[in-house]
Amino acid sequence: MKLVTKTSKQAYKEIHQEGITNNQKKDIMIAVNEYYYINGLGMSLREICALTNYEINAVSGRVNDLKKDGKLQTNYKKKCPISKRLINAIEPARSES
Repeated sequence: MKLVTKTSKQAYKEIHQEGITNNQKKDIMIAVNEYYYINGLGMSLREICALTNYEINAVSGRVNDLKKDGKLQTNYKKKCPISKRLINAIEPARSES
């Protein structure tokens, strides 16, 4: 199992060094903001995948990063139109003014 851990850590390090995560975060923020602006609703991870063409593991990781950074939030549940399952909708974080 250590081999998986080493390869996972190496892959994570490589995508950070190449700037891939920053590009993914930017693309995900654009998708979530535009969707929210147009529809007034949050999105599922699968909807973000469909719009960005990123794999679910990349979207999940970047969304978690963006939530930790205070840029995205989940405040309610909705049915995902792709998976048909109840999910926590991802939406832009509202600033506390």
